[in-house]
Amino acid sequence: MLPRFQVVLLAAAIVIICLLPADIQSTGAGQQPDDSVGIIRKEKPGRPKPPPGVLRAPLLALQWWVIIRSRDCRPQEFDSKAALAVDDMVRIGITVNQTGYLYAFNDSKTGDNCTLVYPDPRINRGNNLVRKDTPVILPNNCPSPEERDSDCPRDVNMASVCWWQITKYYKGDITLIFSRGKINQFEREIEKASSNPTGADSLPEIPRALLEKIKRETVLEQDLKTDQIRPQPSKMGTIINNFTTKVTNTNRRDNEEVIETITLKLQKR
Repeated sequence: MLPRFQVVLLAAAIVIICLLPADIQSTGAGQQPDDSVGIIRKEKPGRPKPPPGVLRAPLLALQWWVIIRSRDCRPQEFDSKAALAVDDMVRIGITVNQTGYLYAFNDSKTGDNCTLVYPDPRINRGNNLVRKDTPVILPNNCPSPEERDSDCPRDVNMASVCWWQITKYYKGDITLIFSRGKINQFEREIEKASSNPTGADSLPEIPRALLEKIKRETVLEQDLKTDQIRPQPSKMGTIINNFTTKVTNTNRRDNEEVIETITLKLQKR
């Protein structure tokens, strides 16, 4: 039988545990702490009206990294702060921290339009719903080469080799917009291209003025927090990426989108 003072202490401990806030949860070994916060949904022009009330969810965030094709035609990580050379071939990898809608634009600065490179209206009717922690690799739809690259080993599947090639004329940005809801202005362009009865031969062109307008309506620059993520180990314990950038919308009262503009550098000749 426990002494009376021990019984009193045990009862007090039980009462304290019962009074703890309901949203505080213990995390065991290997579990990630709950990073959800109270978010007040904000109605914006050209978006579906969000449900009323406070949403309990993480702050919106996306991560991106650059991949370069190595000499043996295989993907290799690349420091996005370094300069690319002419004829380098690159990809952009993206993950998001919750389910939402992703739009990506290639702005070559050569005209009044920029190209919507994701989603591709030729694939699944332009569906751009992305899942949490599921990588999206851009570009994601290239025509199969007519002949095999002589530099590539035989075990490399040429049909799946999809890259952007850097030319000496390269000058531009890649803009990423990750949104909790669909952006109607972009969706109309996607639907217009995907419903073309002759098939969409090219990706939709979006007026740069429209893109800039929507960017102004999304998130303030001072609300975006950019971090360089430390090397991430895989399940096998090996490092899988040393050069990942994370962008988070820190505003709980305006947390509908994240915007990131990627500018790849070109070596001076």
